[in-house]
Amino acid sequence: MEKIRVLIVDDERPARRALRTLLENETDIEVVGEATDGEGGLEMIRKLRPQLVFLDIQMPLLTGLELLQKLPAGERPEIIFVTAYDEFALRAFELQATDYLVKPYSDERFHAALDRAKRRIRAGSFGATEQALRALLEKLQPTLAPGGSASAPAPGVADFSRLVVKADGQLHFLNQPDIRWVEGQGDFVKLHLKERGLMVRMTLTKIEEMLDPEIFVRIHKSTIVNLNYVRRVMPMLARSHGMELDDGTALPIGPSYRGVLDRLK
Repeated sequence: MEKIRVLIVDDERPARRALRTLLENETDIEVVGEATDGEGGLEMIRKLRPQLVFLDIQMPLLTGLELLQKLPAGERPEIIFVTAYDEFALRAFELQATDYLVKPYSDERFHAALDRAKRRIRAGSFGATEQALRALLEKLQPTLAPGGSASAPAPGVADFSRLVVKADGQLHFLNQPDIRWVEGQGDFVKLHLKERGLMVRMTLTKIEEMLDPEIFVRIHKSTIVNLNYVRRVMPMLARSHGMELDDGTALPIGPSYRGVLDRLK
């Protein structure tokens, strides 16, 4: 089996040494180099073409995030961010990072990230598929945005009838009225459809911008609901309220979103 080419980019010597020690136990891994800052890392990625990069974020000259942004999507290797800070996680995943390790990480967590990267690399066509999907999305969204209508709306008129999202390596063309409610789960949202759920890597705020504001309302920091499925608004504990959908699903209304009740009057 051909070995996977790995580059380590980190300005801390102990961190580089720890990664190299862990990687030396992997028979299918070849560490092709180390870089001690972002600019050096960028140069080595372009020169050595590693398939996987362990990339620190906080580095002199060029941060790991800035390094990745300088690489065209088609030239990016698999990236596992390794950092002492977790506040960059969302931005890292927006840049399609494979994983995000927060120092100090356990051997188990390291191997879980590495195994995931190996699977993506061994899949071979994954990168090309991802690139093709992104290109297709970018091509489709101008005519579909903000709601994803397959037919071109009149100039200046937003069409929210459809929504295009990527999940499980596929593009899904959804009718917005079929979405019952949306649940934020960290870096993902779960779309609750009539007969299934669909996990999408996207923030709740981002998908809120893509949904029809006439029928979708935010009722909680982690919940958007389609008003067409609301059966009733009901009182809950501590003077709070909730919504019950026509299938019996009960969703709390967050304290910051009580203004939505005025809209329903």
